[in-house]
Amino acid sequence: MYQKPLYDITEVCKMLGITSRTLRFYEEKGIIQSTTIGTSLRRQYTEEQISNIKNVLVLRTLGLSVKAIAELHTKGTDLKDAVLSKRAEIYAFIDSRIGEINLLNEALSALEAGKNIFSEDWQFSSAMNAEEKEIARICTDAILNRDTDTLYKYLSPRLAEYMPRDVYCVVRKDTLSPLGDFVSIDKTVADDRLSNKLYCFVRFSKLGLKITYVFHSGKIDGLWLGYYDTNTRKNK
Repeated sequence: MYQKPLYDITEVCKMLGITSRTLRFYEEKGIIQSTTIGTSLRRQYTEEQISNIKNVLVLRTLGLSVKAIAELHTKGTDLKDAVLSKRAEIYAFIDSRIGEINLLNEALSALEAGKNIFSEDWQFSSAMNAEEKEIARICTDAILNRDTDTLYKYLSPRLAEYMPRDVYCVVRKDTLSPLGDFVSIDKTVADDRLSNKLYCFVRFSKLGLKITYVFHSGKIDGLWLGYYDTNTRKNK
């Protein structure tokens, strides 16, 4: 009877370019398995187990944590959702760093102008157009509640043509899926350079949703859905 070959842990490490410590760690976390024969405690691996290790290495290359990979098996997490969640996490991190850079740039501008950043409110604040703010509130509710009809009432003809409803629905679903449960709408603020651009920050249990609105002639002429880190980001 044909017996499937077994590969020693040393062979597998050379084959995949990893350390035995890594393999042992992954096995402790339950995301890979090994085989032992008889009384020997030395780890060996079948071709199927090696294939699973390769899959884990691909997921680690994509940045998925060991915990997230384990949840793919134990909780039946969808692979696409896991990848979307990791992408959202990275976007939120980038957005957080950009926010910090913008704040530093504002501080440098104030210092170069001879201002004292410790004694005056040098951070940007402005009164936004009340009508545009109300439209942003209505459209944010529409986005959260999947009310496409209401949202599209406030879009400019150009944007409605550029962003068909079926395309918007797919983007909305993919963007919101990693966020977790809705918590609250944090705030709506104006851009510090473009008076016709507003940002609405919506807090969820895992990440924050950042909705960008650009207005023209009383209509939304630009709309973007992104992320922000609810734990570290200081919204401007």
